[in-house]
Amino acid sequence: MRTNRTNRTARTARANRTAGTAVAAVAAIACLGALSACGPDNGGDQNAAPGKAASPAATAPAGGTATGTVAPQPSGGAAKPSAAGTSAAAGSRDVPAGTWINPRSIPLDATYHWPAPAGTAKSVAGAPTFKLQELCHSKLSPDTADLGTGRAAAQSLLGAGGPDQWQAQQTLLYEGDPRPSSGVAQSAHAVFSDLREEVKACAKSAPGATVKVTSPEDANYFAATVTVPQAGGNAVTLHEYLTAPDGTVNELAVWTTGKSGAQPKVPWAGPADADVAKAMDSALCTTLKDC
Repeated sequence: MRTNRTNRTARTARANRTAGTAVAAVAAIACLGALSACGPDNGGDQNAAPGKAASPAATAPAGGTATGTVAPQPSGGAAKPSAAGTSAAAGSRDVPAGTWINPRSIPLDATYHWPAPAGTAKSVAGAPTFKLQELCHSKLSPDTADLGTGRAAAQSLLGAGGPDQWQAQQTLLYEGDPRPSSGVAQSAHAVFSDLREEVKACAKSAPGATVKVTSPEDANYFAATVTVPQAGGNAVTLHEYLTAPDGTVNELAVWTTGKSGAQPKVPWAGPADADVAKAMDSALCTTLKDC
């Protein structure tokens, strides 16, 4: 009897061991099917964020170029320029203050003591209207019009402009730095040539106007005296100066309005045309170093 009980006990132990092995095997298979639930550190939270090691971040050195592994960016997420880069680009388009003519070199300064043009200068959006174009009712030709905006433009008006008083205005159209490309200088010269022809043809666009060119034909500047009739029996007398040092179109206009045929109350006086043109270009050459 004791032998039979011993045998039954052994068979029961073997059966229990077999069952335990089967349960362990089933648990192992289930764990392999759901690794995320069986990780050693996830604490059973299947929605936990992956650790840093699972998604290495890119690093950017001082130069701004990313190194290492970079995660893909969302579609449509193109990089944008930094604010500093945008500001620098915009600032390079401005006309520097030092490019304006020395007011002591403007005709009639002995009488009017012109203020510094930089003090009243204003940026011009788009293509500036030169004084000659305003009086002659002219504009750039279709072949040149697209060059009329340049990279930057500014204008400075001087003088109160009372009855029979003279006023002065300087206009600068900056096409860009001519050193990298001769095309910039060619653009400025094309606008200069167009403006010169507009002055010569002023009588066609402003009926009754008279034009007297005072600069030599082969000069690197242009100067003329223009008289344009106005309504009410008045006339504008304009002394026009144009230069085009590499990359910049430069106009100095000095004018007065009075009765047609009458002499201005303040007689015309000033340096020679060539000296005025030299003063116009001197500041540009020094500041922009473009000629």
